Amino acid sequence: MSYPINIMKRFFSILATLLFMTSAAMAQEQIPVEEMSFEIPHLSPDAKVLGMGGLSMTARSASHALYNNAATAAFSHTPFLISSSYYRQGKTDAYAVTGAFCFGNGNALQAGWRQYLYVGDSKDTSIDLGYSRRIGQQFAIGVVGRYMHQKREEVKVNALAVDLSAAYEVPIRNLGSYSTLRTGLKVSNIGGYLSDVDYALPLNVTAGVALDMHLTDEHEITVGTDMGYYCRPQSVRGYHMSVGAEYNLMQLIQIRGGYHYGEKEEAYCPSYATVGAGLRFLHIRVDFAYVFAKKDNPFRDTYSLSFGLDF
Repeated sequence: MSYPINIMKRFFSILATLLFMTSAAMAQEQIPVEEMSFEIPHLSPDAKVLGMGGLSMTARSASHALYNNAATAAFSHTPFLISSSYYRQGKTDAYAVTGAFCFGNGNALQAGWRQYLYVGDSKDTSIDLGYSRRIGQQFAIGVVGRYMHQKREEVKVNALAVDLSAAYEVPIRNLGSYSTLRTGLKVSNIGGYLSDVDYALPLNVTAGVALDMHLTDEHEITVGTDMGYYCRPQSVRGYHMSVGAEYNLMQLIQIRGGYHYGEKEEAYCPSYATVGAGLRFLHIRVDFAYVFAKKDNPFRDTYSLSFGLDF
């Protein structure tokens, strides 16, 4: 038990060191105070994650681990996973497709494509490639590389970014019939734009914990929380937090709910509440989520539909 815990502590310290070095480099570059993010704020296209208030650090058996916490894919017991999502936010239509191939003793290769279509000719497109590996039975790490092409009216920019993630889970046998405690950590959008523009990618650090409680063989409840901080640019800098829960009936039907708090209500990360539902039948996954928010909130009436195949 102590060996994976020691590895987890070591990796978390590496991530913290990396974050410190990144922050120091930002300070040396003297990023302008007025610098803004070129990205338009969006939620995860994964309907399971969205239905639980954006709870993404510990989401297993989700449609898009590549966009949540890539390290969790190393715990999959399914060799192939293919997922797609349709996401609607205001007048924005978004599509996401991902695939994962799990091989060997806890290795996973992942690939994904996302596109956000706005009013007019504006759009965002990203291609992601990821690799995750399980170390021992309870700890996993992941890395994702991302290329982004973004178009706003007459402006076009490209960007490269990297996500680093870790996940850890341990069984708890004296709580219910069987329970599992899961934790996750991710540093996302380490990188920048290739063009000479006064924008910065929204660097985000998030950690989360979740508890799966099998009350009986038929009834399972999951509760969890994520807490994070946007480090840059200054226009989006602030804390955010998600809390969510899921009821799972016989591993067939799931009912979800959650709430997300964002410190930057007027900018990048507002608050909202969510509900969702899921269905698992043989190798098919179908999930739906809907967002409730204030009238002037950019996420008001946002919804997502995800579909997946495991085989």
